Amino acid sequence: MHNENEIIDNECRINLNELKTDMDILRKQLYTDDITESKNRLWVFKQKLNNTETFNDFGFMVSIKISNYEGITKEYESNVTNKLLKQVSNYMMHYMKDNHLNYEMVRYMEDNFLIFMYGLNEEEVEEHIINMQNGMSNYKFKHRSKMFNLIFYSAVMQYIKNESFSSVLDQLDEKLFDTKV
Repeated sequence: MHNENEIIDNECRINLNELKTDMDILRKQLYTDDITESKNRLWVFKQKLNNTETFNDFGFMVSIKISNYEGITKEYESNVTNKLLKQVSNYMMHYMKDNHLNYEMVRYMEDNFLIFMYGLNEEEVEEHIINMQNGMSNYKFKHRSKMFNLIFYSAVMQYIKNESFSSVLDQLDEKLFDTKV
């Protein structure tokens, strides 16, 4: 009788571990953008913010928009823009990993990424974004015989715990508009 209970307990533990693994996989898929493998908007609202849509922590939020994304979308099929998005996000993630930065990256809108950065001051964040921007401007994306520069414009904003996400995002949008003009 004792052996039978041990076998049942062991099977339950195995099933429980498999269930935990499956839940982790589902959670990752739920919060991952299909194209870029960065996090998605849902992650922001479910993990980064509390119920009142204010931040759970503090750090810097960087908004990045891909230059000429709309023109590329109009001229080429979505397959090309999807490849472009994937290359841009891969470049940014590799840059941040290579520089041992503490970050979370989100594809927030079609051509807009948000990067949450921690453990740095504003000058360091801006320096890394400029370096990433300069490095990416030297990189070319090729589709058939057409070459695209991977250029983006960005804005940085510090946020604090319990600060309104929409307020920070509005300020970043204003900074992006000023940068673009």
